[in-house]
Amino acid sequence: MPKISIIVPVYKVEALLGRCIDSILCQTFPDFELILVDDGSPDQSGVICDQYAARDKRIRVVHQKNGGLSAARNTGISLAAGEYLSFVDSDDMIHPQMFEFLLSSLEKHQADVVSTRYIRFHGESPTMPRLSEVGELLLTQKEFLDHLYPEYFERIGISAWGKLYRRHLFETLRYPEGKIYEDLHIYLELLRLCRKIVVLDTPMYYYYLGNVSITKSNYLAYCRFDEFILRTRHADYFIAQGNLSQYYYAVNDYLTFFLRNAFAVLLKYPERRADFLPHLKKNRLMLREILRNPYICRMRKICTVLLHISPAIAKRVAQRCIPDCLLEEMQ
Repeated sequence: MPKISIIVPVYKVEALLGRCIDSILCQTFPDFELILVDDGSPDQSGVICDQYAARDKRIRVVHQKNGGLSAARNTGISLAAGEYLSFVDSDDMIHPQMFEFLLSSLEKHQADVVSTRYIRFHGESPTMPRLSEVGELLLTQKEFLDHLYPEYFERIGISAWGKLYRRHLFETLRYPEGKIYEDLHIYLELLRLCRKIVVLDTPMYYYYLGNVSITKSNYLAYCRFDEFILRTRHADYFIAQGNLSQYYYAVNDYLTFFLRNAFAVLLKYPERRADFLPHLKKNRLMLREILRNPYICRMRKICTVLLHISPAIAKRVAQRCIPDCLLEEMQ
């Protein structure tokens, strides 16, 4: 049995797939299996997977009908034989020592998940200097969740990639299929299964900016309401735990993504208005607690109130004062 199962969902990345696979095969920690899940790619990606599998016995290839990123990951999870799991996106790259350090840290601290930072890159493959050591931060589940916002939410990130997990975390847990923001759907549930979490301070995952993310493509192509609905679940969890500070932060986080969708639907995409109206009504009911929230800035509060009076005026205020509450196409 391999120590680590590395799962790579593959779809329409024929120009980039080779360098991703190469960055995995040159790992200083060699005891792994690489599961390439060809999710019905219409290009030569599936052929490239088979070519690599013919050259390296650690590679397993699965060809399946297109089902999306979650379906591909779930297939890989079901097939994984390793004691630990990790995910790499097929257009990204990893440092040659990444799994050496991730596994060493996870086993040393008997943690359930260890995460590394990432670097964005565009174009040519980045330079990856050899590492002699990396800094570690060990946290209990309570320490992590008590300071999730704003300290650790971005530091560990919601993405599946850039992490090493004990396999038992995915005994029953799977990514929801047919949805975007699949990582966010299971983020809190996954963390609640972890006793110990380690965060490494050295970036060892390289995130490619060249491909257009589905979350930045045509607004009407996907239902994006989950990005704020899921954050209300975080708020509900923290208020149930009696953690008022984290509840305030979670509501603030919800509001950012609610406003992005509200401006888009109310001012540009009326086709989604009927589906959005229940969420708009819920936001109106939340106005009092939003106005009382000490972690929400004054301009966000003003824009939220104005949104229910005049979305166009609220948008102009947001453009000048809080552009992060607008989708790029709305700025």
